[in-house]
Amino acid sequence: MIAFMFSLVVGLWVLSSGMVASAATPTIPDIEVIDQDGMPHRLYSDLIKGRTVAITFLYTSCKTSCPAMTGLFGAVQRKLQAESNRQVNLLSISIDSVTDRPVQLKTVAKRFNAAPGWYFLTSSSQDITRLLAAFDVGGSGLSDHPSVILVGNEGTGQWTRHYGLASVPMVLELLDSIASSVATR
Repeated sequence: MIAFMFSLVVGLWVLSSGMVASAATPTIPDIEVIDQDGMPHRLYSDLIKGRTVAITFLYTSCKTSCPAMTGLFGAVQRKLQAESNRQVNLLSISIDSVTDRPVQLKTVAKRFNAAPGWYFLTSSSQDITRLLAAFDVGGSGLSDHPSVILVGNEGTGQWTRHYGLASVPMVLELLDSIASSVATR
C-alpha cells in the first residue's frame, strides 16, 4: 500500500510539474513546411540549422493542452523580446495536416500575439509522421498528441525536452542550459 501511494504521489507530481530529460541529437528531416503566412520553408535548413530552437506540437482545434502550450510560448516570446540578446526560433508544428492550413495557423498566431521568430507550421501528414519519429515523440494521433517542449541547438547537438506542464521560468532555464552549451563550444 505504501509503495502504491508513493508511486501515485510521484506520478501526480511529474504530471503537475513536468519532467525534463536530455534528448539524443535528432536527425532532422529537411521537410518542406508552410508557415502561418503561407510562406514555404525547409524545416531544417531554414529554421533549425545553426539556431537555438524551442519546438512544440499542436493542432488548432485542440481545446486542452494546445492552448496552454501556445500561451506559454507567447509568454516566453515576450520575455525573450524583453531580453533582446537571445536569438531563439519558436516552432509550433501542427500534427493535423488536413485541417491546419495557413489560415487556421494565422488565426492562432494572432490570438497569441505571435511576433517574428515564432513560426506556426504545417506540412503533409507523411512528413509530420517522419518529423515526430525523428524527434522520438510518440502519439501522432489527435487524441494522444505529445505534450512536450523540445529545446535544442542543432549546431552543438545539445537537445533537451520537457514533458507535461511548464512555466516561463522553466522554458527559459532550458534555453539557458542550451545557450551555455553553445557558449562553451
